[in-house]
Formats: sequence, C-alpha cells, structure tokens
Amino acid sequence: LIHLFAHGSCSLALPPVCVGVVLQFVAALFGSTLLGAILIKDGGAGGLEYDHAGLIWSCMAGLAVGMAELLSFTVSGMGVQATQSIPIIIGGSVLFGAVLGLLMLGETMMVPGWIGVALLTTGIGMVATDPGEKVAGH
Repeated sequence: LIHLFAHGSCSLALPPVCVGVVLQFVAALFGSTLLGAILIKDGGAGGLEYDHAGLIWSCMAGLAVGMAELLSFTVSGMGVQATQSIPIIIGGSVLFGAVLGLLMLGETMMVPGWIGVALLTTGIGMVATDPGEKVAGH
C-alpha cells in the first residue's frame, strides 16, 4: 500500500523527496505514539531493552528504507506505471534481502528458497519489460 499511495502522491506533482519526508514524518509520529502506549502500559522504560548494536542496525535499516522509498518515489514521479514500478521494487527487496541475508548475516536458504528467488527474478524481468497499456484519463 505504501508504494500505491506514494505513486498517487508523485503523480499529483508533489516532488518525490517531499513525499518521502512526509511519509517518514507520519511513520515516526505513529511509531512514537505506539512506543508511548507500550511504555504507559508497561509502567515506564524499565522493561524496554535495547543495546548499541541494535540501535546501529536500526539506523542502517532506516537509511536503506529511506533510499528505497526515494528511488520508488522518483520512479513514480517519472510516470512509470504502478503496475510496473511496485512489483519491481517489492520483488527487488525480496531478492536483495535474500542475498544480503546470506552475505551480511550468514543466513542460509535451502534449494527451494533459491529456486523461489530465481523465479522471482524472472518475474521481475518480465514485469520490467512489459510495455503495458496506458488507460485513457490516467
């Protein structure tokens, strides 16, 4: 849904960076509200456990999400149809997640998992090269 809403926002002449900033602001506000509710429910921050490495990984994840969103919004702002851009971006994140999980985290997948990644990559290629048809008025 994020990409669909962002695609609509970019098609309304809103700069992609503006869409990304608004999205992140709303997400931070929602997340802060949720964290506040959890802290109130649990009686304070005493039960909230975290460590330095976890914060670093969270910041890196935030940077990666931000870059992916800006790329997505920029592509949408260029007029690429949602039927092409959204599957490519979402499918690409699964592909990169599998490869980076292997390389950076030492995770493993069995052969059926890698077959799924290969099928996904094939599907991404098919969607990316489909010229589609523009519907009148859109």
